[in-house]
Amino acid sequence: MQKVNIIIKKLKMQKYLHIMTIPTVIWLIIFCYIPMYGLQIAFKNFMFNKGILGSAWVGLKHFITFFTDPYIKNVLINTFALSVIRSILIFPIPIIFALLLNEVSNSLFKKITQTISYLPYFISWVMVAIMANSWLSTTGFINKLMMFLGIIEEPYLFLGTPNAFWWIAMFLEIWKTTGWSSIIFLAAISGIDQEMYESSFIDGANRFQRIWYITLPSILGTIMILLILTLSRVLTSANFEVSYLLSNPLNFSKSDILATYILRIGISLGRYSYATAVGLLQSVVAFVLLFAANFGSKKATDISFF
Repeated sequence: MQKVNIIIKKLKMQKYLHIMTIPTVIWLIIFCYIPMYGLQIAFKNFMFNKGILGSAWVGLKHFITFFTDPYIKNVLINTFALSVIRSILIFPIPIIFALLLNEVSNSLFKKITQTISYLPYFISWVMVAIMANSWLSTTGFINKLMMFLGIIEEPYLFLGTPNAFWWIAMFLEIWKTTGWSSIIFLAAISGIDQEMYESSFIDGANRFQRIWYITLPSILGTIMILLILTLSRVLTSANFEVSYLLSNPLNFSKSDILATYILRIGISLGRYSYATAVGLLQSVVAFVLLFAANFGSKKATDISFF
């Protein structure tokens, strides 16, 4: 009874915070939980005229089709490759950027750099794709600059070369998100006790040693939580925009990922049951990755969500 009273007391103290979460909870219920009713069509041969309940059950037919589709191997390779690039090559860059900004002593230069780095985040992926198509075309300024510098002798078809697509996607992701993603790491760094830096300075530690032994361990919790979240969405929404918007018949073999495959199969071809089955598999794998990443973080650093 005493514990119940303590909980009620805390709820009363935090009532305004709980009221602020109500719109988010309503949004989650409407757009995330209610649509889960339709997941049953993954096990049915869905037909509009019969509806969800009237459509015939087919069991695991669509899942078997997915695993026996010869094209799926290429889609999975592209998905995992872009996910690895995002998780291993791109994820540390905002951390490094935040560490470097934290070492800048000139406040004016620091503010200008932060502002410039934040701006690309507010440009929509549609506009980024339009700019990329213009800049990377055979007559774009990238080709002209490289020819002027003598790097290439003739224009290079960047978006028409399949092997170049992954690296173009990586560069655009870095350019667009690094500044904004660094904000949370800068916030974590600002909360570190400055007395630790002063003590280490007195003991003769240089900048690199202070970063390695004070800054990084102090923000390790933030890094691990964001890494867990990143790993949990590598197969779902991550990389969709850049793959969908920059895809063309020439680079399709490297730009087609699970998210675009589901969209194409479900909307363009009208195979709603099959697309739902693939999406369900994708979500299950993401769920497993979330728990695996959380378990690994708990074992390695004793940091986890639960």
